[in-house]
Amino acid sequence: MKSGRRASLTSLATAVAILAAAALLSAAIFPQHFAFAEKGGNGKGNGGAKGNTGGGNGNGGGNGNAKGNGNGKGHGNSDGASNGGGNANGNGKAKGQGLDDVTADASPPDAGAAPGGTMPEERMPSGDDRVVRHEIVVANAGVGLTAFARARGFQVLRTETLDALGLQVTRLAAPEELSTSQAREVIARRFPDAIVDLNHLYEPQTSLDLPAADYALKAVRWSPRLRDCGVATRLGMIDTMVDWSLPILSGAHGRKANFLEDGVESAPPQHGTGIATLLVGQKGFGLLPGAELYSAGIFGLDDDGKPIASATSFTSALNWLLSEKLVTINISLSGPPDRLMELAVKRAQQRGAELVAAVGNDGTTDVLRFPAAYPGVIGVTAIDQAGHVFSDANRGRFVALAAPGVDLFIPSVADGGGRLVTGTSFAAPYVTAALASYGNDVSRMFASAVDLGAPGRDPVFGQGLVQGPSICPNSASSD
Repeated sequence: MKSGRRASLTSLATAVAILAAAALLSAAIFPQHFAFAEKGGNGKGNGGAKGNTGGGNGNGGGNGNAKGNGNGKGHGNSDGASNGGGNANGNGKAKGQGLDDVTADASPPDAGAAPGGTMPEERMPSGDDRVVRHEIVVANAGVGLTAFARARGFQVLRTETLDALGLQVTRLAAPEELSTSQAREVIARRFPDAIVDLNHLYEPQTSLDLPAADYALKAVRWSPRLRDCGVATRLGMIDTMVDWSLPILSGAHGRKANFLEDGVESAPPQHGTGIATLLVGQKGFGLLPGAELYSAGIFGLDDDGKPIASATSFTSALNWLLSEKLVTINISLSGPPDRLMELAVKRAQQRGAELVAAVGNDGTTDVLRFPAAYPGVIGVTAIDQAGHVFSDANRGRFVALAAPGVDLFIPSVADGGGRLVTGTSFAAPYVTAALASYGNDVSRMFASAVDLGAPGRDPVFGQGLVQGPSICPNSASSD
């Protein structure tokens, strides 16, 4: 590396530290590694121990996958399984009301709002998966649910109609004498045709990491002319809120809606802002700077101040995007299976939507993480500038494509400052942008991928490294 490059990276590292402090992030900052809502992190633990010994994850019980000999990347400061994002469903988004909370202004989301509470949650006894404490979610139960639930000691928290998905969703608080699982069985036995599940919680999949060369655009062969593919293109994303006031997003076409419950504090916007910047960033940075991006914020804070999102908030956000006729949707989060989420994803696909989702950063093999593992969802893993898979990226048959996602520079201020990020979250936008540029033609996008690893589709890289089209198909520039 040339000395000038080394000096610029030193200045950049200083700028990153200053920006992180100024942003008042809720996660802790560690030497050389700022862990932002990524489970497992980069140093992998000691001597193959499982449970809480590995990675220095700081959220006891959150790493369950610790392994190896402690070599990792030498960082080991990530957040464990209790990072994650967000919370419950949208406020007033049911019955076609999503536009009420959509704005196109440049003010920071929730600016000046009083701090809210955190999402009540519990960890399932079978592992690291978490759910909203003592809450049952019921979809399409028909008549009689409210009366039956109240007669059995349940509290009806909320019922909303999600017209675009064709769902009526009711959230119930279980009586104290029942465990959450027991409460689910009570409702499921009485309404066998309904979708009955817990309200699972999900994590954004990214971290801030060490500097590296700017390689991503070359890796996916994203020529400057492809940025014009975004003209008249409409994209959706489900993530944290986006700070549309940043200079890099000034002039971008953004609409936003917040799907947090009243009283739940919104997670910091850095994660969603980074995704939005990759997609529609201005000043020659974004992949599709002319696209209109609809950002659905679903992440609040858990008891440890980490981002967390619920299945109901995800479903409400997806309903809003469908009601706005969005068919290309970026989802940079992962977590356990959930029946409501599964049904919402299936309904969205039936209505023509293509969903791109991060496969997650748990460092596991053949452990399905969702929504990436649902049929038809395009699961994205992350690679570095050498074409190696991100060490903590999940592996399995649900990996569909690979994209750059290690040590990506995200500009954030007018003087050239920014931050460096790593994770499958930040790989997903490259696939989302490519998909839109192919006119949502999934087959063409898969056919153009560059095979990596074992010949053919494999559980590490999927079909291979996504590539941008040579030209913009006519359909890519229409609704």
